Amino acid sequence: MRELGIAMVIDDRLEETVRWAVSAGFSNCQLQIWNMDLLYEGHALEVKSIMDKWKMEITGLWCGWSGPIRWDFAEGPSILGLVPQEYRAIRMKELLKGAAYGRVLGVKDIITHVGFVPLNCRDILYTGLVSALRYLTAELQKHGQNFLMETGQEPPIVLKRLMEDVGAGNLYINYDPANLMMYGNANPVDGVGILGDKIRSVHAKDGSYPTTGLELGKEYPIGKGQVDFAGLMEKLEELGYEGPISIEYEIEAGNERQRQEILEGKQYLESVLGQMERAKGRG
Repeated sequence: MRELGIAMVIDDRLEETVRWAVSAGFSNCQLQIWNMDLLYEGHALEVKSIMDKWKMEITGLWCGWSGPIRWDFAEGPSILGLVPQEYRAIRMKELLKGAAYGRVLGVKDIITHVGFVPLNCRDILYTGLVSALRYLTAELQKHGQNFLMETGQEPPIVLKRLMEDVGAGNLYINYDPANLMMYGNANPVDGVGILGDKIRSVHAKDGSYPTTGLELGKEYPIGKGQVDFAGLMEKLEELGYEGPISIEYEIEAGNERQRQEILEGKQYLESVLGQMERAKGRG
């Protein structure tokens, strides 16, 4: 049965989190960093030492960026990711620093949200993003690294078109099924079919569709929301997906309760995967 991973934030409690994750049965993780002041070699070496000590494999580095952040439909489109022109240059530099940080960790895949990609491919924000991604992917290609865009803020077909327009062989998708629902952009199972072999990493996260025009849908503990995980896993298997599946849990519920709900989510997903294995055995 496939071994599940976990998404972990790089902060001053990282080793404690890694220790707990190992005790919970995780052996691989996607690291996530939002503090741009930590993007230097010495800190990356400290993180690598922790991961080596606990024998925790790093499957990817999710790199954030500086500036305003608002995860909604009112302000989000004008301030998030690489789409807004006024923030694009500094965030490109930060992602390149994140890629260098990742190389110290031995990480090949650099991941982020690029923002609300315009549906109109003639929009100046869209064409500017294409140019930025061509440069970014070319720089990462020099070091054998990939750039992954996380799903959510636009329909999957828009990301597919964007990858076609950029034309880079190292541009892929970090597939987050809950985000696609929470932003109201796709049925997560159908979205897999659209993006296909461009999916290189997957978040296991649960959520629901929006109920208002300004706020995202709600995140839920895994198995308690509207994501059809059985259908999702079957679709990924049909496509031959063999990459990481990292449990991402962003509900603030207090440290112990949060960890308990992660464990319950892990057990739920293992049950889904176990049923798939048994069904194949019967076939």
